[in-house]
Amino acid sequence: MTTPTIGAPWLSPALRAALQLYPAHYRRERGEELAEVFAETTAQAGRSAVAREVLDLALYGLLVRLGLTGGSVLGRVLAAAAPMAVGAVVGTVLAPWVADADRVAWKLTWDDSLSTYVGIMAEPATAMLLLVAALLGRWTAGRGLSLALGAMGLLELGRELHGVWWSGYIGVATLPLVLCALVLAGAPSDLLPRAGWRAGGLVLASTVAGGLLATGQHWDDTTFPVDQGWFVAMLVVPVLLAFTALRSRVVPAALGVALLALTGPASLFNIWRESRGISNLLPTAALAVVLLALTAVAVRRVGRGGVERAGAERGGVGRSLV
Repeated sequence: MTTPTIGAPWLSPALRAALQLYPAHYRRERGEELAEVFAETTAQAGRSAVAREVLDLALYGLLVRLGLTGGSVLGRVLAAAAPMAVGAVVGTVLAPWVADADRVAWKLTWDDSLSTYVGIMAEPATAMLLLVAALLGRWTAGRGLSLALGAMGLLELGRELHGVWWSGYIGVATLPLVLCALVLAGAPSDLLPRAGWRAGGLVLASTVAGGLLATGQHWDDTTFPVDQGWFVAMLVVPVLLAFTALRSRVVPAALGVALLALTGPASLFNIWRESRGISNLLPTAALAVVLLALTAVAVRRVGRGGVERAGAERGGVGRSLV
């Protein structure tokens, strides 16, 4: 494909660079069309507007390359998982403020400086705004708030990098914020649900479920009242559900992704903790990875075989057996 010279001398190289982000087959099939549409929409536009169009074109190309469009299974899975992940993470953030009055009182009284109050209140306040945005179907604002929560989680984790155990302990609470932000950022905007009773109910139910799970398990408590088997189940079951995406099963795969975003960090940390070190965990982990890989291959092949059989049956309808 050759990119035509469009407008100012700087524009054709910029357009060519943006188009390079698309997969090769996509450029071959639709590259000329994209260039022509771009030329029409930017013919009378100013330099800043043209720059925004180039950026939009480049970002969409990146989404196409990553398979995060509305036409891809991954895009549909992330869009279905986003409301659940958002609700669950909001529930985990707000649960301590509702269920643990002593902890809230300690947080609000241990240091009376303004910066401390701002730091303490920023996370729950952002979580509340994110919940409102999700209930109203304002996903653009929701993305920004979710990314803000994820940034807060990363900052807290970065401040507490003092050894593997303590970093993992802090990551139990902070990494779900980051994973939720990634799920929502990767979900195609046109597939995210609009405001309504069904979507709102899903967000609220996920909020309650996330809050109950966080409160019931006390993941931020060093006693960790559940054993390793429970954490293995909370890791393996969501992974197996996520594997159903290989057979284009959007709903169970989305549930698995949302659960992994919520429980994955805690499960991995506690499995490592109960194993008493990486060296003791490696043999079991290696076996688990092999089994999961074999499961993924099997699911993929079964799904492909089902599609081929269905196609053959449709192709044979109305044909004579003679």
